[in-house]
Amino acid sequence: MPLPIPRASTVGDSLEARRLILNGRVQGLGVRPTIFRLATDLELAGCVRNTVRGVEIEVEGQPAAVSQFADLLPTVLPAGSVLERLTTEPAEPTGRREFTIVREPDAGPLSARVPADMGVCDDCVREVRDSADRRYRYPFTSCTACGPRYTIIQHMPYERHDITMSIFPFCDPCRREYEQPGARRFHAQTNACGDCGPRIWATDEQQRVSANGDDVLPAAVSALRQGKIVALRGIGGYQLLVDATNEEAVRRLRQRKLRKSKPLAVMVASPSDARRYTQLSERELNLLSDRSNPIVLATARSNQGLALAINPGFDSLGIMLPTTPLHAMLAAEHVVPLVCTSGNREGDPLEFEVAGAQTGLAGVCDVWLHHDRPIARPIDDSVVRVMGERGVTIRLARGLAPLALDLPDVPAMLAAGGYFKNAVAWSNGMQSVLGPHIGDLDSVGSRLRYLDQCEDWHDLYRCTPRYLVHDLHPEYYSTVWSQQQELPRHAVQHHHAHVVAGMIEHHWLDRTVLGVSWDGTGFGTDGTIWGGEFLLARAARFERVGHIRPFSLPGGEAAIHEPWRVALAIVAEALGVEQSQTLPWGPRATAAKGHIQSILQRRQFSPVTSSAGRLFDAAAVFILDLEEADFEGQLAMLLEARADREAAGEYDFPVRSGTPFQLDWRPLVVAVVRDRAAGVPPATMSMRFHRTLARTIVRICEDYRDYPVILSGGVFQNRLLTELILELMPDDLGSRIGLPGVIPPNDGGLAAGQLAIAAALIKEQT
Repeated sequence: MPLPIPRASTVGDSLEARRLILNGRVQGLGVRPTIFRLATDLELAGCVRNTVRGVEIEVEGQPAAVSQFADLLPTVLPAGSVLERLTTEPAEPTGRREFTIVREPDAGPLSARVPADMGVCDDCVREVRDSADRRYRYPFTSCTACGPRYTIIQHMPYERHDITMSIFPFCDPCRREYEQPGARRFHAQTNACGDCGPRIWATDEQQRVSANGDDVLPAAVSALRQGKIVALRGIGGYQLLVDATNEEAVRRLRQRKLRKSKPLAVMVASPSDARRYTQLSERELNLLSDRSNPIVLATARSNQGLALAINPGFDSLGIMLPTTPLHAMLAAEHVVPLVCTSGNREGDPLEFEVAGAQTGLAGVCDVWLHHDRPIARPIDDSVVRVMGERGVTIRLARGLAPLALDLPDVPAMLAAGGYFKNAVAWSNGMQSVLGPHIGDLDSVGSRLRYLDQCEDWHDLYRCTPRYLVHDLHPEYYSTVWSQQQELPRHAVQHHHAHVVAGMIEHHWLDRTVLGVSWDGTGFGTDGTIWGGEFLLARAARFERVGHIRPFSLPGGEAAIHEPWRVALAIVAEALGVEQSQTLPWGPRATAAKGHIQSILQRRQFSPVTSSAGRLFDAAAVFILDLEEADFEGQLAMLLEARADREAAGEYDFPVRSGTPFQLDWRPLVVAVVRDRAAGVPPATMSMRFHRTLARTIVRICEDYRDYPVILSGGVFQNRLLTELILELMPDDLGSRIGLPGVIPPNDGGLAAGQLAIAAALIKEQT
């Protein structure tokens, strides 16, 4: 339907021409077709093209119409596009008589943003549910407003010739839609139908084809209703699906996937279904319905029929809407919600190739749903959470990555990230980007995936790095790999990178900030393990002005999964060894407490740390009577989940003066031990613990009130702690608190900070 725009005056013979360049999220979203319609409605000639610089437009015609085009352009761009900069240049009229969409040859480093994948839109869902529509039940239905982008791009600019869909030639109806200006799929690069597009099929455990085409959906629904585990090849790789109301099936999935207790996400058919299982706020609902299609962590409703094994012990639930038409059809026909989790064994990278999934997921799933649309690069599902009415990224992946960073004048370089929740960042000299979540670099498979991504950005962004930047920790795989490359390198302290990532988020790179950087583990400049830091930071350097009082980690890294070790160490220091031995410990701690005391005397087996994450673990051991953690952060999450938000009181957590100052946890530990002996409910103790930490952070922020504050590090994924800080912060300081946002506060955001720090150091040296 033509845009309702009044016609420009045609009085006079003079012609005017302009060149306009759009930068931002403007490729792969139907921007060019929208521009075509606007230009033709105004009777302008010229062209629009995707280029390495962005979307470039040339228009010529009557001066009034050209001016009207420039004025209206920013207001008519499609939903989901983000116009960051519009540059207008004069041009000479050439006498063209029509407006066209053209393809620009590739040349030079890429400055245009690579488009992210998008979840299926409502219009496409309606088509696949309409028995009269030619795309009825076609699982790869998409349009200019939805569908794969990043995962199918082989080269930029984003054109049909350079995406994996190029192997599927258009049928005549699809070509007419693609070429017809008034059609909804005008220049939709992913356009396809059942006659010309990708196909789907199902296989069983013996790799035999069990269903094809229209028979796949009913076969999958039947398998799910029988409690079977289904592997579905989605936009960025395989996902494992199972009936979310079937307790036995969910437990079987956990057992086979080797995912003992980490929460699982649930997919529902609609926002109204999501509200049945979670207490969604309006902000959370908006994130859930966004085209980026993330998993949203929201407060779970109780007694709604979901299997208890989905989120054991947690008060939140990861909820998501269908990603593709196939997801939508499964959700609608299966009726009940589905667990939807990454298609891998715990610790291994996401499976994304047909052959790899059939073998790699053997013994995990019962049915495979494959398709033959090649995935150029795998990507997991994004995870977000709302804190302080702000969307916070927990896992930057499908729909949100690659993420453009506001970092001008960065030379070509690669930032290697950390070890846990690894992601890399890069600059090609024209733009800086944070890549998608890769995962922990524990396994050979994850390390190979890491190397693939480091290589991929060279090709996609057309650049070779001049520098490498990595974490200060000498044993991280990312550090070791970086040191093997023959390029100039910069080593960056872990918590400084966290803080600077937050400075990028809030556009504070030109300031000095107080960075509150709390996490589990980070190698310090003094050779100890940091994790509860207060840094006065600029982009190029920092001063450690304070930290949590150091304590011992008996057994080193073993303490991450056996936090009773940390609890024994800090209680012994706070109360004395003899009194600590008399306390009611769990069976593991009771059996080992004598042995631990001997380890504490040997520093090579008991490194020192200031880690806030390990302090949370120790508190959970004593407050919740837990001893082991299946994954890092589990005990802190459980402690947050158990807190009674209405409980009063707090503990003493004094700040000891010095250079740097120290937060002394010993009085806090003594008070927790006293409360436990007095029979204070764990939910009350948990709330007091959180309020104590929040109050102490606020007090320090008041002491440094001349500086804006950045909250960074994995601890600030804790919604309760973060919102308590906001609640307790004086009004005059509240607007100067930089909360986490789209850049993950955990180690998934480290590479962004590394990139900015290295760029600042290089700038100082030149």
